Amino acid sequence: MVGGLVLLGRRTDLGRVLELKTLDWRFQRLSAPSRRDGRIVLVMVNQASLDHLEKESVYWPWPRSIYGALLGFLKRGGARTVVFDMLFTNPSPFGQAEDATFGKALKDFGAVVMAMETGAEAHVLRATPPPARFALTAGPELADAALLRKSVRPPVAEILAGSRLLGDTTMDADLDGVFRRVPLIAAMGGRLYPTLPSAAAMSATGMTLEELRPPLIEGRMLVRFHGKSLTNDPHLKTYASYPIGDLLLSWQALEDKRAPTLPPALFKDKIVFIGMSAAGLLDNRPSPVSPVFPGTEIIAAATDNLINRDFLTPAPWAATPALVLAALLCALGASRLSSRAWFSLALMLVSSAALAGAACLAFQRGVWLDMAAPPLALWLGFAAASAYGYAVEGRQKRYIQRAFSQYLSPEIVKRIVDNPEMLALGGERRDATFYFSDIQGFTSFSEKLAPEMLTRLMNRYLGEMTDTILASGGTLDKYIGDAVMAFWGAPAPCADHALVACKAALANQKRLEVLRGEFARQGYPPVRNRIGLNSGPASIGNMGSAARLSYTAIGDSVNLASRLEGANKAYGTYILISESTRSLAADAVEVRELDYVKVKGKNLPIRVYELLGLKGETDADQLKKARLFESGLGLWRAGKFDEAENVFHRVLKEHGDDRASQEYIDRCRRYRQEPPPANWDGSYALTEK
Repeated sequence: MVGGLVLLGRRTDLGRVLELKTLDWRFQRLSAPSRRDGRIVLVMVNQASLDHLEKESVYWPWPRSIYGALLGFLKRGGARTVVFDMLFTNPSPFGQAEDATFGKALKDFGAVVMAMETGAEAHVLRATPPPARFALTAGPELADAALLRKSVRPPVAEILAGSRLLGDTTMDADLDGVFRRVPLIAAMGGRLYPTLPSAAAMSATGMTLEELRPPLIEGRMLVRFHGKSLTNDPHLKTYASYPIGDLLLSWQALEDKRAPTLPPALFKDKIVFIGMSAAGLLDNRPSPVSPVFPGTEIIAAATDNLINRDFLTPAPWAATPALVLAALLCALGASRLSSRAWFSLALMLVSSAALAGAACLAFQRGVWLDMAAPPLALWLGFAAASAYGYAVEGRQKRYIQRAFSQYLSPEIVKRIVDNPEMLALGGERRDATFYFSDIQGFTSFSEKLAPEMLTRLMNRYLGEMTDTILASGGTLDKYIGDAVMAFWGAPAPCADHALVACKAALANQKRLEVLRGEFARQGYPPVRNRIGLNSGPASIGNMGSAARLSYTAIGDSVNLASRLEGANKAYGTYILISESTRSLAADAVEVRELDYVKVKGKNLPIRVYELLGLKGETDADQLKKARLFESGLGLWRAGKFDEAENVFHRVLKEHGDDRASQEYIDRCRRYRQEPPPANWDGSYALTEK
């Protein structure tokens, strides 16, 4: 849609003016004065020349004998062609002899092009077309592009008789008032006549306009300016330009047998354009190169293009749509990087530079490639894509915030909102550590409490436990009555999820120890909870139905964590962790190995550990007890049940009540009565969940 609007907009007046202004910028910055035809020179009636002749009591308009003298000087120098961009449509105020003398000078010189003025409106006194000898023939393309003229003001008869060629000075500005194009043919009275640049090129080359094959845009030729003549800037300076007064003084010096300021040989083989640059003579025009530009120089530049076939031609029609499409693709790519603002901005700037660079390179090679529409499409496309993306992303962010704010910490929610690719909707395989906990003896003491007391207790208990989990970066999966399910490692990755989960479990036990004192003062029975941790792969994501989704985890790793939570009951422990969690947490935690156990629902045995504390923070007596217990565990697995039982009795004697030691004392006694099979691997099957 943006591309269509841009392509339509470039056809409007505003779009055309915008592109024309970029073309002017290219003319001003990228034109190459070295491309000019060095044979073209300008002789200008400037203000200094007017002032000099006024001192000699010669006022404007000058006697036409002055122009005859000028032609004599140029003929002596060997000029190839002289083009008068001046109208001599009225008889000389100094008498008919002046016109006759000038006409004779024109005829003597030979290759002189004179100017005529035509009009689009009919005029009864100006309806006769110029003589047929000034007409030309042209093919259908050029003939169809001819300006239809209904009136004409040619030079007076004496001057017309001495003219070799006649050219129309008609030249219209583009819609922004700048002169960039010139017509090449005018049609009147059933004949075709050249304009002044066409006639000048034909005179200089001896070729027909058809042979010069100029490209046309809407019936006119786009002038390829190479700079300007009236400047001292070497980067813009094109044609040599001389005040007409200097030529007249040089002619006078030659007549007086003195050395001239300008030697006539300076104009040998030159194509000389005679025009006016003095502001009061009203022949200056705004051009792409400068807001004040002699109209004669526009004609000279157009003649240069025709003589050297040095044209500026429009790019093929498909070029702009192709560039607009490329710009939109770049805009789409940049909008996708909106979360990385600097990368997005860099891509936009590089794309803008590339589009502008392509237009500039094409300009230097003589092709007018649209410079406004593609960058406009780029930025509008980026704005539209970003706005759309912002709206969609906004909905996505609100969805994520609503969906996760209840079971993720605000920091994690913000990370997911900023990087939604972290979240895989529908489930993906992730490695994580899973946490299950419930309250010991919850059923029995809940029956003794009034509903409102139980509600207050649960709200406080669950709130404290959840705060610890969320503060550590964990994800709260769900509450199941008094049970809590959580995990670390999704949706936000967590490299050390096992250790973080262990720290959270220990922190919750410490927090619950403080809460027990508070609960006791409020008349509640002691509240203790059991926690199971397991690390491994699971499918994690939004699951459920179209009516209700839940971000959760499923898989054997999740089930094992739940089994370990229940297994605490068998050993009288409060935090059990699996072998995988122990391995990942490594030496950062202190543990007591408890068993090589087959939990209900699992066929393969696993090692389970009681989590005692963090490295360097665990009570020395607990560590001593753990090492003594593990020595008894080794004896038990070796089938030395009497020695193992003695060790477990030592644990009870030295460290007090220990349900795990008592469990092994019972097992030793049973295995003495009923020894395990010969292929026994030291594992034990738990019968409770």
